[in-house]
Amino acid sequence: MKKTSLFAALLAVFALLLSACGGGDSEPAASEGPVDLSTVTLKVGDQRAISIEVLMTASGQLKDTPYKVEFSTFTAGPPMVEAASAGGIHLAQVGNTPAVFGAAAGADIKVVGALEATGKGDAILVAKDSPITGVAELKGRKVAVTKGSSANANLLLHLQKAGLGLSDIEPVYVSPADGYAALTRGEVDAWAVWDPYTAIAEQEVGARIIAAADTAGNGYNFWVASGAALKDPAVTEAIADFLDRYAVATKWSADNLDEWSAKYAELTEISPEASRITWTRSIKYPVPLSDKIIASEQEIADAFTEAKEFPGKVDFAEYVDDRFQGEGS
Repeated sequence: MKKTSLFAALLAVFALLLSACGGGDSEPAASEGPVDLSTVTLKVGDQRAISIEVLMTASGQLKDTPYKVEFSTFTAGPPMVEAASAGGIHLAQVGNTPAVFGAAAGADIKVVGALEATGKGDAILVAKDSPITGVAELKGRKVAVTKGSSANANLLLHLQKAGLGLSDIEPVYVSPADGYAALTRGEVDAWAVWDPYTAIAEQEVGARIIAAADTAGNGYNFWVASGAALKDPAVTEAIADFLDRYAVATKWSADNLDEWSAKYAELTEISPEASRITWTRSIKYPVPLSDKIIASEQEIADAFTEAKEFPGKVDFAEYVDDRFQGEGS
């Protein structure tokens, strides 16, 4: 199967820098004749912070799919990577770190697409009345974070930038919901998290951002696919079509920000203000899986190795499958 994807075509619209793709050398599974997509149920991992189902529904991109789509809700990226590795889901969108942790664990996954956001919503927060004004002041303090998430990398990289390491703070590994509760109850001194949780904390309790991923690390997200799914020609074709539809949905959300943020607030039951902030700074645009992106992810992997969070070096490029990038990527 060789598919010239609308997803690939839209990459040119979203990307400012187009460089040659690197790392991926996988080929689509061999197919004997046309595949029957009507037999496919594409299993997609989702989470509140990403809300793929909400976006696809609001933009009309789930209408008339030639396959069924089944969404499963997760609390964060790391459990989605685990589910994809086990074959429980076919596809998921995660932040810049879960796939790196998956690679370190030898997960049966491939990174099949990239997205870019500003990184401003992936932040380290402190309470409204906290005396802390910078990352260096976190030394010796408790910081809530979801292990293996993009917030974990954001925290680590900012600590390194300040001349500190994870051993210089007391990490409290919790889910996003528990992190919010811990910050508001004063059980931790800071909380590393991502939008919409960042925006919710800013709006509801006046939490302050002391550092964000736009000044350390990157704002990339990734599509992660199950290794088993990529061996099935019909599921692989459904994934390609779904990525097409997501690209269209993303453009729709950017072109209709008022409608989209209002719909997101309604369906996720967060405030319109938090929704508007989230989608002003955290829309995720499809971009090519370029050498630059792969190198940036390698830096994150190396930072965790240096921090002794991984047993050895992780080669992120080995987990990249560029078959969905189309021609010329």
